[in-house]
Amino acid sequence: MNLRHRLLPLLVLLVLSLALYLGQRCDHQWDWSLNGRNQLHPRSIALLKQLDAPLRITAFVPDHPVQRAGIRELLDKYRQQHPATRLQFVDPSQHPEQARKLGIHSTPQLLVEYNNRQELISRANEQLLTRAIARLSLNSKGWIASLQGHGEASLLGKRNYDLGDFGHLLQDKGYKIIDLNLADTGQIPDNVDLLVLASPSLPLSDKESGLLQHWLNQGHALLWLADGVIPDALAEYLQLDFLPGTIVDAAAADLGMDNPTVAVARSTPSSPLKDALNGPVFMPGARAIDPESPSWNAIALLKTESRSWNETGPLKGSIRRDPESGEQPGPLNLALALSRKTGSGEESRILVAGDGDFLSNSVLGNGSNQNFGLAAIHWLTANDRLVDIPPFTPTDQKLHWSPAKNALIAGLFLFALPLLLAITGLFIVWRRRRR
Repeated sequence: MNLRHRLLPLLVLLVLSLALYLGQRCDHQWDWSLNGRNQLHPRSIALLKQLDAPLRITAFVPDHPVQRAGIRELLDKYRQQHPATRLQFVDPSQHPEQARKLGIHSTPQLLVEYNNRQELISRANEQLLTRAIARLSLNSKGWIASLQGHGEASLLGKRNYDLGDFGHLLQDKGYKIIDLNLADTGQIPDNVDLLVLASPSLPLSDKESGLLQHWLNQGHALLWLADGVIPDALAEYLQLDFLPGTIVDAAAADLGMDNPTVAVARSTPSSPLKDALNGPVFMPGARAIDPESPSWNAIALLKTESRSWNETGPLKGSIRRDPESGEQPGPLNLALALSRKTGSGEESRILVAGDGDFLSNSVLGNGSNQNFGLAAIHWLTANDRLVDIPPFTPTDQKLHWSPAKNALIAGLFLFALPLLLAITGLFIVWRRRRR
């Protein structure tokens, strides 16, 4: 045997050892599936990239290899994006006291821990897990207060014009909601992070306006749904001008709506919330807003298209824009983001929308209304990382058949195959009888 043959087993052993070493040190994977079905949703990845502390997940599941393998496969995807992710399996039957304290009565359940906060989720899937991580990473520990006492819509209300459905959605995201009447409290509590002024039907008193302005000067946030009565002191403080009349938008007819006073609002290229919208926001009976002074950093978030104007006349019969009455053509501002630094270095954030109905219980589900409302709250509370993962099914797992193909498949399985089986059975019986 020559030297080359003697070295061959040694070279094979060396290559296998090197492959095992690289396999342990290099934890990179490639997803070659058509729609990235083997990797996390882009929003999950973006959230994990922003985490700045270890993420610990305890899976309460019996010692079943197959079940644990599925959970481990899911968590490996999270660990690739956030290496400081730790997974531990606990069999509830072996640790009944720990399971009892956490209220675990069924499996599997995941205990997610981040930044000394924890949340228990009932199933192991990406949608629930990412939402839980987002809630745990919530910066705000204070309350969102819905101002009351002037006929405002409430984040806890159930009437059609209230914002109760939106309030429940915020609570599901981890926010805490209360109603606040300044006439009763005489002050804004320190643990309030965001005030919501939604469509007041009565003006604010001078004292209430002063409290609100003082609070904003300290670097707090306000969501003003400027429907109903406009508090003049607040508009002057924010240096905003509201155009007279109601927005009339011809684009509503293009979308099949009979009411021309539904403004079709679309995101502007400069909006920090544009990525959250996948369509227009529908605003019934909206008014247009113009910023008057550069002392606030104003960014237009939503605008109408060119075939819109602020109608100042009666909203009936044939409606046309009358330039002599001060009716201005679109695009018109329907939502503005205002911000500026305070003397202490804090940043005040205000979002003003020229309509309050778009977040109401009766309209919230239309268009991108809900998405815009959530993105607005996240921006106001500096929780831009709080994301919502929609249910995701890769397109290569979906069948898109025409009605003719559906009818053909139904006929095949409901009639043709049963008929064929019956004929086969009769044929077998006939053959046996002939024997």
